[in-house]
Amino acid sequence: MNAPDGRDALVARVHAFLDGSLRGAPPEPFDTLAVAISRWQVDHDPVLAALAEDPVDAFADVPAVPVGLFKQLPVGTVKDDPAPVCFRTSGTTGSGRGVHRLRDTALYDHGAVAWARRMVPDLSADVVALLDDPADAPDSSLSHMVARFPGATGSVSWHVRDGVLDRDGLDRALASAVGPVFVASTAFALAEWLDGDVSALPPGSLVMVTGGFKGRTTALSDDDLYAAAKARLAPRRVVTEYGMTELSSQLWGHPGDAYRGPPWLRAVAVDPASGVPVPRGTAGQLRFYDLCNVDSTVGVETLDVGVVHGDGAVTLHGRLEGADRRGCSLTVEEAWARRPSDPTT
Repeated sequence: MNAPDGRDALVARVHAFLDGSLRGAPPEPFDTLAVAISRWQVDHDPVLAALAEDPVDAFADVPAVPVGLFKQLPVGTVKDDPAPVCFRTSGTTGSGRGVHRLRDTALYDHGAVAWARRMVPDLSADVVALLDDPADAPDSSLSHMVARFPGATGSVSWHVRDGVLDRDGLDRALASAVGPVFVASTAFALAEWLDGDVSALPPGSLVMVTGGFKGRTTALSDDDLYAAAKARLAPRRVVTEYGMTELSSQLWGHPGDAYRGPPWLRAVAVDPASGVPVPRGTAGQLRFYDLCNVDSTVGVETLDVGVVHGDGAVTLHGRLEGADRRGCSLTVEEAWARRPSDPTT
């Protein structure tokens, strides 16, 4: 597949931006590169051309694609059918799945791994994932990301299949661990695991939680989940991750703290009615501008509400009123809901 003229040069600029910004010296301003990528995308994608109200001459002109359009239209510059890489959302009750189409995952992998290791420098070599194996779910961006976390001598074991938690395999993996592990899980898979018998993790282990419960069929709150994980699994730390299929970059945090994204991802909160940015420190609908989204769209408008603080960190406040339920936890939740009723109850 031949990429449109100009892509390779833009990709090289983004790789250089990632490397330079991690050293504190990006080779060019974020706005300059975002405008260059967006202008190229508008030239090669009629969807983005239709959304760009004005020529993309400044960062304020960069269009932000609502996540719902990823379900309805082939957003981005990859028009091959099928696309070389298709990441799909986990789905929303009563609706289709959004698709993020990429030519390759080089930028995704570079940014995701670099930022994860910056934010979680003690990421252990072995990963225990309460997620579907990417061999069975190649369209899961979350599984794709987690598969790249271990070091050269590390491994990943997968303990969800078709949305069903494999407790026996999980117990065996933890029993055979010879050192700290990094447990990567959606909120709902972790809640299901903690609903049964569990033992403390090997000393020094970490737990990563992504996704949440807002709008989902459980009485357990995020804070309750984090507290239960700390009390019953005794990890050295619990860390939280915020990402979405339509983005190539992620934000990381700790329970009760704001999420922090990499220098190549910018968050903006806007008024949901007008789309006009609100002052920093004010709650609004979140938009993200991701330089690693060269093949799709720099700007993505979410259905999440949050506050972007003065330093760029983000505090989530939930979903827009009436927004569809969606997220990484949904597949496990739906599978759990399909379980046969307990005949003893």
